[in-house]
Amino acid sequence: MRRTLRFSRPLAATLRRRFTGLCQTLYTRVPGQGLVEYGLILVLIMVVCVAILTLVGHSISQVWYEKLVTAFPS
Repeated sequence: MRRTLRFSRPLAATLRRRFTGLCQTLYTRVPGQGLVEYGLILVLIMVVCVAILTLVGHSISQVWYEKLVTAFPS
């Protein structure tokens, strides 16, 4: 029994230190990390919007032009 206690205390202390270090690593955030993530999301949204406008922009422009031309009699 004594031998088990003698070896378990250092093991428990080591495990406690490792667990504490792991918790600190998981819950510690880099201050600018959130801003970079938001910036990347905004860039992705911008690229998608530009791609959509490039694909359908001409047809949308044509529809609005036709509506404006028919609205004003010549």
